[in-house]
Amino acid sequence: MPKSMMTEGAVKKRNLISVFSGIICLFVLSLLYIELVKHDLKSEKERYGYIAMNEADHIATTIDCVMARTNTLEAMIQDHNGDTTFFDSVAGTVYSDVVRETGVKLKNFAIAPDGVVSNVYPLEGNESLIGFNFLDTSRPGNIEALEAYEKGSTILTNPFELVQGGIGMGGRSPVMINSGNDTRLWGLVTVTIDYENLVDVLKLDNLEGMGVNYTLSYIDNDGSSHIMNAKGESDKRAVKLQFNVRNLTWELAVSPEKGWISALRVILSVILILTLSVFVGVFSGTLLKLRDTNVILLRLSNTDNLTGGLNRTSYAAALSEFSDKQIDDDFIYVSLDLNGLKQTNDTFGHMAGDELIIGASECLCKTFGKAGNIYRIGGDEFAALIKADESSFEKMLSELESLTKEWKGDSINGLSLSVGYASHREFPEASAEMLIRKSDERMYEVKRAYYRSMDNDRRNH
Repeated sequence: MPKSMMTEGAVKKRNLISVFSGIICLFVLSLLYIELVKHDLKSEKERYGYIAMNEADHIATTIDCVMARTNTLEAMIQDHNGDTTFFDSVAGTVYSDVVRETGVKLKNFAIAPDGVVSNVYPLEGNESLIGFNFLDTSRPGNIEALEAYEKGSTILTNPFELVQGGIGMGGRSPVMINSGNDTRLWGLVTVTIDYENLVDVLKLDNLEGMGVNYTLSYIDNDGSSHIMNAKGESDKRAVKLQFNVRNLTWELAVSPEKGWISALRVILSVILILTLSVFVGVFSGTLLKLRDTNVILLRLSNTDNLTGGLNRTSYAAALSEFSDKQIDDDFIYVSLDLNGLKQTNDTFGHMAGDELIIGASECLCKTFGKAGNIYRIGGDEFAALIKADESSFEKMLSELESLTKEWKGDSINGLSLSVGYASHREFPEASAEMLIRKSDERMYEVKRAYYRSMDNDRRNH
């Protein structure tokens, strides 16, 4: 494969890894962010749960305090054995005590012997209540009155439209009179709360001041929900708390006015995640590029510029490895020297000489490449570190001779190599240095013989 293709492929691979690293980082950071959001959302919902709980306790306690006043009137009627002449003298005090203790204004409170109103306070604006029959279930709020009458226990109503106008909540408390050994149901004590005033006293608007949206609802016996008061937009993820107000079931839903998760925080988090992902992708690509660059530099430091094969630096590293370990039995060190390089340079020029060196390298790689490594260790000097048995090595030498004779270049045809070698099999006790020295000696003997033959040829001609 051409070097350019290898480089292009390496760049593509590096880019893919860089993109993949960025995607993995994006995925991991997104998962971490989602888990963080879930944790924060859970913490926020717990906090809003406490807000709802505190507000619910406040609502129930306030209404309980108001309804407790029905017990005062009930006790007074019992003390007077059903006589109600005391009502006008104490009604104003009871009314004022409720306002003073709770801040809640009453629409009225009344007494109703046998369920029919006989006295009401304040009378002004409530005249229509005199003679009102609380046991008439066709009238708003009277179903609870009948229930209280029949069960003999205090019953609170959800908000309803009043006969005299406005919205109120009613408390219906039955009065039992002891007559000798018998106990009879005398009638009802009723308290009607000004619902709008109650909402003001409960200070639900304080929730809005805290940045909290809320919805206060009551739950009917059939499970249906009816909104009594609300501020802000409803939120499907709102924290909902159902609580009891005496016999009633109410629900308070609360949620943050600006949403559970800040939009600005989401935007900044997304920007940060994307930035980090891009940085990781670029950084991984940079690291891979540095690694590839180091590999290239290492390869260049071990590569001969002219032949593209291994150079003297690589050769020195290989020899150091041999000196540090035991030499294998089939190890052979081969010394090679290109014959006639100076003459070629002088006659045909250095380009022809370079062509001759490249040709020698190609022949050596074809011959010994599968058995080991070939190094250019000088201008016209090569060395081969190979592993082969005697038979295979003989074939390699024969093949090398054929290749060099058949080689043809652009400027010159044919090349000649002086070859010397020394094997561990031949010198089992020799060190790597001794094998190299023996191989060089043999190579120089061959080289001297080559030049003597060349001198003889020139004299004969």
